[in-house]
Amino acid sequence: MIASASQARALLNLDRHWCIYALGDLDARREADSHWFCHHESVALLYREFDTPILFSSGATNALIEAMQQTERCFVQIPLDHLDTVATRFQLQWTRRMHRLRLDPADFKPVDHNSVSLLTAADEADIRKLYADGEQANESPDFFFASQLDDATFHGIRLVDGTLVAAGGTHLYSTQESIGAMGNVYTHREHRGRGYAAAITSAIAQSLLDRNIQTIALNVKQGNDTALRIYERVGFRHYRDYWEGLAHR
Repeated sequence: MIASASQARALLNLDRHWCIYALGDLDARREADSHWFCHHESVALLYREFDTPILFSSGATNALIEAMQQTERCFVQIPLDHLDTVATRFQLQWTRRMHRLRLDPADFKPVDHNSVSLLTAADEADIRKLYADGEQANESPDFFFASQLDDATFHGIRLVDGTLVAAGGTHLYSTQESIGAMGNVYTHREHRGRGYAAAITSAIAQSLLDRNIQTIALNVKQGNDTALRIYERVGFRHYRDYWEGLAHR
């Protein structure tokens, strides 16, 4: 049975750093696409804004099983021990193990980000051009939408000639739920090793902390040790691992 947002919120707040994306989908801007399933202390979300729905779960698998009955195909974001449950009901087209990192205010270690500036909707074309640099190497951020620029969380670094060489922001931001899921951090391949990613990450984190955002987190693919070192330099710490993947019947 589809649950109410208030029922879901109570369960999601039990583990805010794991549930940060689902909490963001409680925001009034996204509530129409959010379908919640709750069973005791388990909660699942089927988010239908995109062609392929996103399926998230937390707690036991009861709510997950119910949510899976409502779709034929989904992009999953699930705890490690939920993969077998998904695999018994769907075919897994691909999966990848991910790290969830969290940033607590006391752990924040700002680095010099004086060269970083706020990006707005006027910078969208430059951001897309920058991200296109990573397409051939399959490094381009894959979850960027122009609407994210409206949250004033995106920051960038430009050369003297104005070329945007590094950028990043948030995947999801909500003052209503006090969350900031950071992401889309990318440095042009010809301008790496100069501390740009750390400066961008520091600037984004500082902007969220200045707004008193309670829960800040980001994701890193397993094996991306370079990114891990950058985020740890700013103060992020490992929280948990989980699975992402594409599943269908």
